[in-house]
Amino acid sequence: MNTAAHNFEQPITQRPEIPARFGEDGGKFYYYYDQLADELDEDLTKRLKSQLDSLLIFAGLFAAVNSAFLALTLPMMTADPADDTNALLLQLVKGGNSSISSETDLPSATFSPPPAIYPANILFAVSLTCALMSSFLGVLGQQWLVYYRKRSGGGAEHQRKEQLRRQLGAQRWRLELVLDDVLPALLQVGLVIFCISFILYLRTLSASMSYAVAAIVGTGLAMTVVAALCATWDRMCPYQSPLSHLLCWTVYRLRWSKGFLTPLPTAFVWLFIFLKAYLDKCLRTRSSRTQPDTEEGELSDPREPDSSAEDTWKLALEITGRVRLAGRKEETEDDLIVASIKRVILTSEHTAALIHAATNICAIHKDEVLQQVLCDLEVFHRLHDLYHMFCESGRTQPRQLKALPNAAARAFAAAILHLALSVGTVMDLVHHKDKPLLITNSPEARPALSAIVSRYFVRLATNAELEEAWWDGDMKHVSHLLLLGFAIRPVFSLSISVLGVWRLRERIRRLTDSPPSRLLLVTLTFAVKAYMSRPSRKSIGDEGETERYERFSRLFDSAKISYKE
Repeated sequence: MNTAAHNFEQPITQRPEIPARFGEDGGKFYYYYDQLADELDEDLTKRLKSQLDSLLIFAGLFAAVNSAFLALTLPMMTADPADDTNALLLQLVKGGNSSISSETDLPSATFSPPPAIYPANILFAVSLTCALMSSFLGVLGQQWLVYYRKRSGGGAEHQRKEQLRRQLGAQRWRLELVLDDVLPALLQVGLVIFCISFILYLRTLSASMSYAVAAIVGTGLAMTVVAALCATWDRMCPYQSPLSHLLCWTVYRLRWSKGFLTPLPTAFVWLFIFLKAYLDKCLRTRSSRTQPDTEEGELSDPREPDSSAEDTWKLALEITGRVRLAGRKEETEDDLIVASIKRVILTSEHTAALIHAATNICAIHKDEVLQQVLCDLEVFHRLHDLYHMFCESGRTQPRQLKALPNAAARAFAAAILHLALSVGTVMDLVHHKDKPLLITNSPEARPALSAIVSRYFVRLATNAELEEAWWDGDMKHVSHLLLLGFAIRPVFSLSISVLGVWRLRERIRRLTDSPPSRLLLVTLTFAVKAYMSRPSRKSIGDEGETERYERFSRLFDSAKISYKE
């Protein structure tokens, strides 16, 4: 292990400093991200490659069996020439019996295949085609996986961005869905069709035999459908299959879909328009060339420029130009930042990686990027869940083990406050499980702020406030988020305790005695404004939940203005 990796693997005892820009934390975030990305990509490719190898083996054996049955049933579609030969030999043996006097009397002339053999052959052919196509797509899938893991040139940063773009492309174009569900489903459909055709073939031989095989096949299909329904009902059911995934997707779409237009139908529409225009122009040009000139009585000179061909070429260029403009643009740097954060927050269980990801969220200053993170409910709920988990772990762990969960809780509290103060609202500070507590049972359903949620706000601000040890150092490099958290905590405390007034006044005094700076002045302005709008000591305990929410909303809007300045 090199020196940098050894330093990154050191246990975290306090919250890391918020970097000036995303990723400029000494490479700590990208160190853990690269490890996680390599692990996830390697697991994905190994799992899909193993499944494709098994699919190719089974498809090869299945195609061989299917071909053998086709070789057996296809001759049953036509008359056997040996029957005519046998009939003629039999006539000669009987001594010149004239039962066969012409070609129409031969058995081949009156031959009629069994009624069930024609659909049986069609189904056998369809089943064989499904097996061959699944094998072909399986080979293509292995090539796709090779390209997915192929490393491009350039430095580590370029390779990281390139691999992240490929991961986003694989996720966008459903690579895992195609290789994990579509290909096995195609082979399974071919197997079902083969069973049906096998039953039809047996029916030409013996009805009782076909009934016995049909009962066994029907039982197997019924068990498959029941297993898929169980997996649809229970997401953790182990009986997962392409059919269960299709049923889950259908149920989800029927429940939540609101209608959308995907780019694929649009591309087909443009392709149809292009082909129609191209064929019309070509037919019109061909008809004009075959018709003689009415005035001169001779055909047009083929060496002259064809205006119809030029129009067709211009039309093709116009349409393809529009399609190119409508194509998807490459991910920007901001999109890659959001994707890397989501990947770490949603998939990693490494505490240090999660801490550095939360710290780097506080280093993002573009509202568009922060809005993408905030609007992704899965990511934002995960931030609240991690904060709550580490808070509980910090309270229950022994004293010698509290440093890591406390540092993690501070990092996630800072990330949540940064998102809410930058592009969110006061509602974003509430855990998603506690949001029903914000709504009263009145007919107007006016928002309310309960004492439980107020205490949650206090704990959140406590974990994000400025650490006391920093006051003895230089205030120039202190983040505004931590400085503002120093003033927000007593504002939240005003809703549950009279001591909040004294704490806010004490914070104002300490801010006044600190070295002057622009951030300090802005924070001091907010603290004084919050102190002036405080409720009286008598009304703190009697303040209604709705009035408390309205006051908090105004103070939070004021804090947002202070934070953006």
